[in-house]
Amino acid sequence: MIRRFLILLLLAWWGYSTSLADDMPLITPLDSVENITTIDTIATIASIASMDSIILQDVDVKNVWKKRIFRHGWSINDTSIVYPPVLDFGVKTYRWLNHALNYYDTAYVVNPGKTSGKKWKVMLKNNNWIDFYSGHLSNWKTPVQLNSDVTSLFGFQICGMGLSFTYMINVRDLLAGNFIRNRRLQFSFTTSRIFVEAYYRKNDESTVHINRLGNWMGSKIFAGLKREGYGFDAYYIFNHTHYSQAAAYCFSKYQKRSSGSLLSGIYLSHQDVVMDMSKLDEELKPYLPNRDTDYRFRYRDFGVLIGYGYSWVFHHGWLYNITCAPSIGYRHSFPNSIDGKRSLLSTNLTSKMALVRTAGNFFYAFTFNHEGHWYTSQKHSFFNSYNNFDLTAGFRF
Repeated sequence: MIRRFLILLLLAWWGYSTSLADDMPLITPLDSVENITTIDTIATIASIASMDSIILQDVDVKNVWKKRIFRHGWSINDTSIVYPPVLDFGVKTYRWLNHALNYYDTAYVVNPGKTSGKKWKVMLKNNNWIDFYSGHLSNWKTPVQLNSDVTSLFGFQICGMGLSFTYMINVRDLLAGNFIRNRRLQFSFTTSRIFVEAYYRKNDESTVHINRLGNWMGSKIFAGLKREGYGFDAYYIFNHTHYSQAAAYCFSKYQKRSSGSLLSGIYLSHQDVVMDMSKLDEELKPYLPNRDTDYRFRYRDFGVLIGYGYSWVFHHGWLYNITCAPSIGYRHSFPNSIDGKRSLLSTNLTSKMALVRTAGNFFYAFTFNHEGHWYTSQKHSFFNSYNNFDLTAGFRF
């Protein structure tokens, strides 16, 4: 009996001991506090290193555009470059405008800057201009005709990437030892669709030749003429994919096949021509229609112009262009003008001609530009014109 009780007690103790062992966690060296801390530290360091790598990589990607734009051969049309948001907006706007305003059918017009990579031009230029004046005074009874001397300039011009620098000297006045009295400023902007030009010209008491006054005809020096004028022309080129004004007058494009286009736009012009007849030679004064000696034609024009331009490619590398654009509009005559303050009809004429030879990267050109303004009223008529001849030799690089 006692033996059975001891056996049962031993079995109960063994079962209790086994249940306690099953409830206790298995202890290994890796479960020590030190090892747990080490593993967490390694994981943390790896996480930080990974984050730093991502940050450095992100910074490097953001700075790629800086390296790319200073690399040789960079193009603003390269869409693989990621720009900052503000700069990206400007680049995309430029691309859109460039495509919308400067697109050509390459079967007719090509851009040497894109096909050959030659985006700059250096040119030697000889510029010559002369003014003509003619009309009728005193109820259209007394004809008058005058012309200026030829002003000849020589210099160079560098163009590229939409920028231009020109330096010219007045050869005639330099050889004669006189100061330059003629002033001229000119600005032009052209795309495939739009041509814009602005100018300012002033002759400070330049001597001219009077060739006719009433019944008198001959040639006399006249020092009583002053002229100041400024203007603005802008017109749209309708056949802009096949025809290029820039090929004939800016040499930034190359016309491969003959083509023409209708032109239409607006103009603004201000003219101020003064003839002080008191400075005439004494022998010419009797031919004046009356005692009036101050003839001033000062007026401002606003109107529309419409014309046509045609480029004839008559041989490989040769281009002949002719452009004619008459205009009509409103004319405001100022109070100190010969007819006083009046509203008149404005009629003007602009015409151009160019002969261009292209041989590889070299090009040679002769261009002519005529700008005429015709003033008419019941008592007077007066036509003043500006005529410009250019000889150009250039090289693309």
